[in-house]
Amino acid sequence: MLSNTLLQLDLKALTGFLYLLEERHVGRAAQRMSLSQSAMSRLLIRLREAFDDALFIRTASGMLPTNRALELEVPIKQMLEQMASLQMTPEFEPSTSRRVFSLLTTHYQAQAYVPAIAERFYQEAPLASLQTTTITETSLMRQTEHNGDLYLCSEYIEVPNTFKHTLFGREKFRCIMSAAHPLAKQDVISLDEYLSFQHVLVNMGGPMRVVSDSLLGDRAKERRFAFRTPYFMAALETVSRTNLLLSTSGLLPSRFQQSFGLVMKDLPFEFPDVKYYLCWPRSSSGDPAADWFRAMAKEVVQSLIPYPN
Repeated sequence: MLSNTLLQLDLKALTGFLYLLEERHVGRAAQRMSLSQSAMSRLLIRLREAFDDALFIRTASGMLPTNRALELEVPIKQMLEQMASLQMTPEFEPSTSRRVFSLLTTHYQAQAYVPAIAERFYQEAPLASLQTTTITETSLMRQTEHNGDLYLCSEYIEVPNTFKHTLFGREKFRCIMSAAHPLAKQDVISLDEYLSFQHVLVNMGGPMRVVSDSLLGDRAKERRFAFRTPYFMAALETVSRTNLLLSTSGLLPSRFQQSFGLVMKDLPFEFPDVKYYLCWPRSSSGDPAADWFRAMAKEVVQSLIPYPN
């Protein structure tokens, strides 16, 4: 156990001790500490009481340190250096890191952006690992702990107020259909034509909320969802094999337009661009590794998204 006198010492007093060792003079040590000479003398008294030793003996040539003072020099200097290191932000080197990074996102963004993020990730951090997990509309609100390094979310994902977020861009909603669909050769489709066909709904795992229903107003009840799935690729391939219509963000369908034989049309009603965000827990801010991961992912996504922020 430390004595009460030792417990009362602060970093300023220990720094003053080292200055006294270097200067061997109370006045010069006081100047370096921005203290008066009397305040420096009082600090020396506290040091002597704490270590139960005179520490410095006045001589004609200055303050001569005792053997005890010389013994204390190295451990006190090491302790102060360790304390100073607590203020330093640790460096992060991606090329040598073996850290496991965690990315949580929706099915759509996992397929639209994660492969490109992973490509860049392993170019810069070949020894590190990347794991992804699916989130749903409300899953983040139900969790008590959030340990992910990065969350890719659309505006339809509910995010806790303990998160920070930054907008990285927008996508337009399009109407997706098979190239063999009866409407495929039309430049423009009417709302009546749109509602006359059955539709696919990609459910993100939350409540069965259809955002476009509010935009369709009373006519929303005319739309019938004949196929519901949480899997975006299953929805695209189903559309390519049927006369069903899918209304969704356009980036990912555009990639599979040729291989699946898809056609993309403007929706026959106004639909605002969908906003996409990078989110992360406030508690992870200031982590150099997580900061690198987020900056890298944002750069990759913004190179892909049709309307980067």
